Amino acid sequence: MINDRNEESMREKILEVRHLSFSYEEGKKALDDVSVSMETGEKIAVLGANGAGKSTFFLNLNGVRTPDSGEIVFLGQIIGKKHRRVLQQNVGIVFQDADDQIIGSTVKADVAFGPLNMGMSKEEAGERADEAISRMNLKGYEKRPPHYLSGGEKKRVSIAGILAMGPQVILFDEPTASLDPINAEILEETLTQLEEAGKTILLSTHDVDFAYRFADRILVFAGGRLIADGLPEEIFAREDILAQANLKRPVLMELCEILKRKGLLKEHAAPKSVSEIEEAIFTPSI
Repeated sequence: MINDRNEESMREKILEVRHLSFSYEEGKKALDDVSVSMETGEKIAVLGANGAGKSTFFLNLNGVRTPDSGEIVFLGQIIGKKHRRVLQQNVGIVFQDADDQIIGSTVKADVAFGPLNMGMSKEEAGERADEAISRMNLKGYEKRPPHYLSGGEKKRVSIAGILAMGPQVILFDEPTASLDPINAEILEETLTQLEEAGKTILLSTHDVDFAYRFADRILVFAGGRLIADGLPEEIFAREDILAQANLKRPVLMELCEILKRKGLLKEHAAPKSVSEIEEAIFTPSI
């Protein structure tokens, strides 16, 4: 596994996985000896082909699945079978299909379900729900049946339900899947707000362009193993890793390489958006 990350960091280690292995059936590992740590406030994209182990990795981090071997450590505490509730309360997961997550008869009932299930009073759960609904721009939707909402609205309801529980780490499984461009843009804005609120974000995605511009760190899975961990520009520069994980380079990165070869872009520039490319382009002298 390559690891090009700078070891010096002022962030606190929040979640750690040590030699984690998991199998759905005997003799076939869905996760194979995975070790990685995550820090507060990180934005991490988890990449890999279908069946690489991304979703299984998330289900183990959230406590839905129990590893066959290895350890999960949350804020220095080793999580055993008796402590899985610690993960479920502090590591929230937003599933790819919002319909798999929505169970309430109204938006507010659905968002309040998690806090109530955690043992909060009805009053406190309602306050948590109102705050999360407001944050996700769902004011006025409280009494509406969530299953009749649009795909983008359902996604916001499912995120609100996780936010109401107050997790420190939030996992997003294919967050932009089935969203139109406008709702995908709204989701990115939401993710940025969560980052600004100090949440640690992990998202699995097949969208390498999204991963490149959003994440400050990338994990790559292949065959249940973690094969790469590093900065986006470093990971996407590795043809061997891309081939092994069935990935392609982001379009923006390809464009930057063309501009550099033509002498139009500063050599060490690594822009993540069109506006950043504009700033990094050499201005011809008059």
